[in-house]
Amino acid sequence: MDMQKTYLACAVILVSSAAAEFGGVHLHAPHWWPLPFGYNIAFGFVGAWLLIIVSKMIMARLLQRDEDYYDQGGEDK
Repeated sequence: MDMQKTYLACAVILVSSAAAEFGGVHLHAPHWWPLPFGYNIAFGFVGAWLLIIVSKMIMARLLQRDEDYYDQGGEDK
């Protein structure tokens, strides 16, 4: 599946989810916070965004090395 089809599929899912929620198709929640329009979409987007940002911050510290990392450590004999 190429990138254009992937983006198209994501757009279709997003639009259909927003249309269903606007049309009143949602679960009856026991609390008030999932009730506003677009809550599930916003929660998923923000959660995915935070997951990406936090994982990049953690993995950058673990995996990135200095520019001269391979030059350090001694001479070849």
